[in-house]
Amino acid sequence: MTLSITDVTKRYKIRVTRAQVNALNGVTIDLPAKKTLGIVGESGCGKSTLARMIVGLEQPSSGTVTWNGEPIFDKARNMLSSKHSNIQLVFQDPYSSLNPRQKIGDSIAEVLTVHHLVEKDAVQARIAELLTEVGISPELAHRYPHQLSGGQRQRVSIARALASQPDLLVLDEPVSALDVSVRAEVMNLLIDLRERLGLTYIFISHDLSMIRHISDQIAVMYLGKIVESGPWDSVLENPQHPYTKALIAAMPDHTEVGNNAYEAPLKGEVPDPASMPTGCAFHLRCPIAVPSCSTNAQTLREIEPNHQIACQEVK
Repeated sequence: MTLSITDVTKRYKIRVTRAQVNALNGVTIDLPAKKTLGIVGESGCGKSTLARMIVGLEQPSSGTVTWNGEPIFDKARNMLSSKHSNIQLVFQDPYSSLNPRQKIGDSIAEVLTVHHLVEKDAVQARIAELLTEVGISPELAHRYPHQLSGGQRQRVSIARALASQPDLLVLDEPVSALDVSVRAEVMNLLIDLRERLGLTYIFISHDLSMIRHISDQIAVMYLGKIVESGPWDSVLENPQHPYTKALIAAMPDHTEVGNNAYEAPLKGEVPDPASMPTGCAFHLRCPIAVPSCSTNAQTLREIEPNHQIACQEVK
């Protein structure tokens, strides 16, 4: 099975000014089954919009999204019901993603019954199995979310996502709300589940250290566009786009990866998406920009097998 996102855009209109914002602008991704794509970029780059689109919470303005060769959205751009259980989202904040008035066992049971996944008399056994699978004692099924730690709540969120037996999990900043001491445990759980269950992941984060830990491929996004993509070792150990280099330079352990990252931090702020600069969207902050960058839009081109960048100045 393969996830294919082809030339996808997502446009929003601001009611007051009637300005148009391109949250996604011509995004193309091909992700083979049982692999993990890490998507990284600053806040506002379109990562979460892309995640919500893949699971059907947002509709594309144009472009196509297919899973195993079949479209996820119908002609009216509504998600097809057959795809709802096959693709699941794990949110950043496990507390807000769980119903605070619902016991965690009931939260998982809801998924099992809605999708008719098990017989009624087997629901409790399946709940216990799912909780055990994510490292939670089945005895906690009768507790409410506020009675669990942050790490336990995120494990419950993962169990709830697994209840529908998906092939693809979209993980939107799944550990950023957790204590540092718990993050590694949840990351190791996700890696273990991927291997044991044969899952495909899209792992979204602003933290390149997490991306490096789990990803097979990496896509670097800036203002709705992918500016560099490729195998994780190519992108992180030999970054080519100036934005990727700047992100790596900002890592605490950047000297261990990316032998040609810029030492200087990014200058300026991310431009307002409602008032995008002409040409390359990154040129206002780019350390190697030339005058033509302000007029020439950049498209991805291959610089080595499977490694693409969107920059005219990198030869």
